[in-house]
Amino acid sequence: MPKVSVIVPVYQAEKYIAECIESILAQTLTDFELILVDDGSEDNSGKICDEYADNDKRVKVIHKENGGVSLARNIGIENAKGEYICFVDSDDRIESTMLCDCISFIKENDADILRHGHITELWKDGKCVSREKISAPDFAKVLTHAEIAGKMEQFWQNCSNYVWNYFFKKEIIENIKFPDIKVSEDHIFVLEALEKCERICFLKKEPYHYSMRMGSSANRWQETGIDCQLYMVSACYRFMDSFGIEPLRQTKLLSNLILNAYSYAIYLLCFPLCNMSFKEKSAKIDSVRKKLQIDMYVVYAEFDGLSAGNKIKRKLICRHWEKLLLLLGPIFMRVVRKAN
Repeated sequence: MPKVSVIVPVYQAEKYIAECIESILAQTLTDFELILVDDGSEDNSGKICDEYADNDKRVKVIHKENGGVSLARNIGIENAKGEYICFVDSDDRIESTMLCDCISFIKENDADILRHGHITELWKDGKCVSREKISAPDFAKVLTHAEIAGKMEQFWQNCSNYVWNYFFKKEIIENIKFPDIKVSEDHIFVLEALEKCERICFLKKEPYHYSMRMGSSANRWQETGIDCQLYMVSACYRFMDSFGIEPLRQTKLLSNLILNAYSYAIYLLCFPLCNMSFKEKSAKIDSVRKKLQIDMYVVYAEFDGLSAGNKIKRKLICRHWEKLLLLLGPIFMRVVRKAN
């Protein structure tokens, strides 16, 4: 039985998948399996995966009809043999010591889940135009399930939405499924895992390189996105209920997440590839503001720790001036990047 199962969902990733696989095969820890789930790719992704499997017995490829990233990850979990499981996206890469560092730290702290940091890389026209280091929280080395409720303010602020920010004991997640939605499926899965977790530890390293690519599905307006966000908000309330958090405290705790979700919707509408008219964008944002009940959360808006650009966005949202962002569109985005 391998120590770790690394699960990579693959779809139309022929430009990036080789670099991703190479970074995993270069690990200093060699006792792992790499499960590549080809989600019905129509490019050469599946062929590239098969070539690696032919040359390295640790690589296993599962070909399936296209069904989305959630189903691909679920199939990966079902086929995982490792004592631990982690996830890598097909256009991302990891540092060579990541698996070794995670195994050592999670065992040292007798934890069920490990949270590590990452480096966000923004790519445009094949070039990395900016990098930002996002570290794991430093308010605790380890938290027990009981301690999470008492420190929920600090914990929630540092609860990453991304499944690749975590390293799991297989027994914690083998009966959890990623929901079949297009946005926030990571976050909902992570919340369910954290509910079952008895101990979580925090590794003060950034071994994961997350690539944000202009025009990717994660950076494009989708009509179903707001419904996915509402699904995620419901999951957050269930998570808070499971820890016995009272309603007013829940609202305060969730305000930052809700405002970020709204801010991200605005961001997608400002993206250069969004071809809607200002009138169409304005109608969309009115609908999103109402569905997310933004006016209930702005009372608890916080600005400490936000970058200059995000502070500007949040202040405009609190004052109902966010349509200025839609009007300025890509110009504002360039200003924000410089300010950040």
